[in-house]
Amino acid sequence: MARKKLITLAKELDFSNESEYLNYLIDSHINGNFSQCKKLFNQMPTEAKKFFLKNFACYSSDKEIYNFYFDLL
Repeated sequence: MARKKLITLAKELDFSNESEYLNYLIDSHINGNFSQCKKLFNQMPTEAKKFFLKNFACYSSDKEIYNFYFDLL
């Protein structure tokens, strides 16, 4: 099964762009919704996962977030 594009995943959650989806991944982790984190991350295409780790998760103040998502790769 082909993975959906990140913009498609974002729009399914009523976000207007990919950045909102990626920020939602961080917020979900901060709020302790780990099963939701896994589901959202696993739905993403591989390139979007790499982009998220490089450009969003690494800038959070808590390296636990980066490590959590990195371990899902």
